[in-house]
Amino acid sequence: CAIVATVSAIVPLFYRVQPLSAYLLLPYAAWLVFATFLNKDICKRNPTKQGYNNAMFQSQLSQLQRQAADFANS
Repeated sequence: CAIVATVSAIVPLFYRVQPLSAYLLLPYAAWLVFATFLNKDICKRNPTKQGYNNAMFQSQLSQLQRQAADFANS
């Protein structure tokens, strides 16, 4: 969210100096807003204890731990 706020704050400043530079930042600002909402939705649909999606890592870690235990027991 900080980067969205930063770009939102600099667009008017750039407009005062060179309007074209502000217009060229608008697609970037739109992409940042879209990516922020997309990331938020992905994290919301895939929650974990830490608050972010690390399910693949946890799954692989559990599998590795089981393999290590099986190896130690054999």
